[in-house]
Amino acid sequence: MHEYRYSISLRVRHPSIDPVEITNILQLEPDRCWKSGTERRTPKGRKLEGFYDETYWSKTISGESALSSGQVSIEQFLETHITALAQHEHFFERMQEQGGSSELFVGLFGQRNFGYVLEPKLLGAMAETSLSIAFDVYPTP
Repeated sequence: MHEYRYSISLRVRHPSIDPVEITNILQLEPDRCWKSGTERRTPKGRKLEGFYDETYWSKTISGESALSSGQVSIEQFLETHITALAQHEHFFERMQEQGGSSELFVGLFGQRNFGYVLEPKLLGAMAETSLSIAFDVYPTP
């Protein structure tokens, strides 16, 4: 199979939790976050119309630049990080129970066809941790 690149972020959404609480529990500083009810702003801080209707918290866990599947497969990366995130499974469950969500957001970048397999063991570990997985594919001509 052909190599591809990927970037993975941990994202949490909730109707009202304070993002500071998410940061304290996960012990990770977010790249971007806001609290429900605050004024909407662009990533550069310019005011937008309206207010956020939910709390949002996001941290890129794969590093500043996209990783190459030739260096570490997405399957290996996910397995390692799901194991580490499992310590927070009760928090992720609570987010879901309270109407929120927690997910790993995967951006995929490739110039040719590529593929990978997420094995049942990995998918089971994600389910036990109450994490969803979202994929966005960005084809590069």
